[in-house]
Amino acid sequence: MARSGKVLMAGVRSMGRLAASKLRGRGGDESWAAVGEDWFRTLGDMKGAAMKLGQLASQYADVLPPGLAAPLARLQRDAVAHPFAEMKRVLDAQWSVAQWAQVAHLDPVALAAASIGQVHRARLHDGREVVVKIRYPGVADSVDEDVKALGRLMRMGKLLPVDGKALDGLLDEVRARFKEETNYQRELTYLQAMTRHAAWPGVEYPAPVAALCTEAVLVTEWAPAPSIDAALGYAPEVRDQLGTRLLGWLLQQVLVSGWVHADPHPGNFGLHADGRVTVYDFGCVREVSVDHRQQMRAIAAALRHHGWAQLHEATYQLGGLSTAADDPAHRARLLAELSPQYRALAAAGTDRLFAERPFDFADGRLIDDSRRVARQQIGLWLRNTRPIPPLAFVGRALSGHYWLLRQLGARVDVPALLDAVAEVAP
Repeated sequence: MARSGKVLMAGVRSMGRLAASKLRGRGGDESWAAVGEDWFRTLGDMKGAAMKLGQLASQYADVLPPGLAAPLARLQRDAVAHPFAEMKRVLDAQWSVAQWAQVAHLDPVALAAASIGQVHRARLHDGREVVVKIRYPGVADSVDEDVKALGRLMRMGKLLPVDGKALDGLLDEVRARFKEETNYQRELTYLQAMTRHAAWPGVEYPAPVAALCTEAVLVTEWAPAPSIDAALGYAPEVRDQLGTRLLGWLLQQVLVSGWVHADPHPGNFGLHADGRVTVYDFGCVREVSVDHRQQMRAIAAALRHHGWAQLHEATYQLGGLSTAADDPAHRARLLAELSPQYRALAAAGTDRLFAERPFDFADGRLIDDSRRVARQQIGLWLRNTRPIPPLAFVGRALSGHYWLLRQLGARVDVPALLDAVAEVAP
C-alpha cells in the first residue's frame, strides 16, 4: 500500500495546489510547475509502472500545460540508476555459472536508467560488444498496485470522460501491457517477432543474445545511434527522410503485420545522419488481430475518400460505437447524425494530411483545429461511442509518432506511404 499511498497523496497535493493557486489568483503555469516537480520526484523515486505512466503523459507535451510537461519530460532522461551491487544480485539470481562465463567484462556504471530497469555495457569472450538490461528488484510485483492507484486517481479527479466500465477496460489493457514490459523473456520474443514481421527499409533492430536472456535480463548487441536531439541539427531533407521512414514503418505495423511497437518516446529511437533508424526497447509491443487490421485499413481508406458510411461501419465492427448501435436501424440513424461530425473532424485533420504533399508536421494547426472541433462535439461522442481497449496502445503508437514527427519538423507525403503499404497488405 505504500506505493498506492504515494500516488494518491501526490494527486491530493496536486488538486490542493491548483485550488489554492486559483483562490490566490496566481497564473496557471506557475501552479502546474509545482505540480510537475512533485510528480517528477514521486514517480522517479518509485520507478516501475508508476514512472512509466508519467513518461507516457510526458509524450503529449503540446497538450499538457508547459509547467507540467517540462518536469514530466525529465522522466525520459533523468532516471537515477540503482547501485550496481543491487543489480548484480539480480544477475546472480538469473544467470548460471555457464552464462556468467560468457561475459568478459561488465561495466558497473549504468549506461542508462529507465522505469523498469537499467542498462550496462559489457563485452563477451567472443569479442561482441553488448548491452545488458537488468530489471529493478520488485518492479514486476508492483504493477497491479500502481495501476490500481492510477484508477483511483482517475476516478477521483475525473481525468477521463468515460464511464466506469470503459475505464476498467482501459486499465486492464494498461495492466496487461505493463506486466509484459517487466518480463524480459517476453521482450525477447517481441524483438524476434518484430525482426521477422515488421521489417521496413532503413529500420534496424539490435540483435539479441538469446543465450543470456532471462525473465529479468535482456542482452542485445551494442547498436549505438544519435538521439533525436542530434537529429534536430540535421539538414531538413534528412529529417524528412527520417520522418518518412518512421511513418512508413508505423503504417506497416498497424495496417499489415499487426506487430506494433507501442512505446514511441524519442529515447527509443536512434536517428542516423544517413536516414537510417535504429529501434530500441521492445517491452511494449501490441499484436493486432487480422480483423482489427482489416477494419483500420477500411477506416484509413474511408477518411481518405470521405466514405462516411464505410467509416461508421468499420468503427462499429471495432467496437467503437455504443451498444445501442447493435440494432441496425439505430446504427443507420446514428450514421445520419454522425456523418457531419465525421466530415468536420476530417476537414480539421486528416484532409490536410492527404492534401498537402508533403505535409509539414511542424505545422501545429492540424492538432489545434482537431482539438477545437473535438471539443465542440464532445457530448455527442460521449453518448454514442466507447473506448476500444485492444487498440489503446495502437492509439499510443499513432499519437506518439505524430509528436515525434512534429518534433523532427519532418515533411512527409502521407498518401504515397499509404499507397506503398497497401501494395504489401493482404
